[in-house]
Amino acid sequence: MVVSLQHRVYGDPLKLVEEIVSEIDVKLEKDLEEVEKNVRQLVNDAINRKANELRAKIDDAIKRYRSAIESSRSKIEVDLRKIAERRKEEWIDKVIEDLKGRFVKGFVSDKSLYKEFLEKSLEWVLSVESKINIETDRNTAGIIEEIVNELKVSDRVNIISRDLRISGGFIAISSDKAVRYNYSLEHVIESNMYELKVRVAKILFG
Repeated sequence: MVVSLQHRVYGDPLKLVEEIVSEIDVKLEKDLEEVEKNVRQLVNDAINRKANELRAKIDDAIKRYRSAIESSRSKIEVDLRKIAERRKEEWIDKVIEDLKGRFVKGFVSDKSLYKEFLEKSLEWVLSVESKINIETDRNTAGIIEEIVNELKVSDRVNIISRDLRISGGFIAISSDKAVRYNYSLEHVIESNMYELKVRVAKILFG
């Protein structure tokens, strides 16, 4: 009777253990599912966080790269413009040097035109100076002597040098040596160089 009563109160010990183990298994399974869920969430969060960090780093690197490219491109464009301008200047200077040589050669060889230039230049200097000394090249000296004789101003003009290294024209010096009047052909061309460069540049490059 006692055993039967105990069995009724406590049940079969083996079944009791099985029920307890089953309950524990169920609880453990739920706990494991929760843990797995939490772990999965933590892993996903960690992956997303790392992905965002990596994406931010990549974006920052791309921005820096683009900035470096833009800076390099701007520098290259500036350098190319400078090179182009230098090349243009070199071509303009080359053309002008050629023009100067042709102009001087053609101008001096046209004795009538050259003599007219020398005469008018000489007359202008004599309009502001009572006496002058002349420095010129050997070829021009002979023409100036002709002009001086024709104008009858030999008492006011004295050729002191016939070996000046110029392509044509002359340099006049006041009697007190205070003022120099440069009528060399090189100086005449240089005085009009800016306008000449503008015209040459327009012809060459539009």
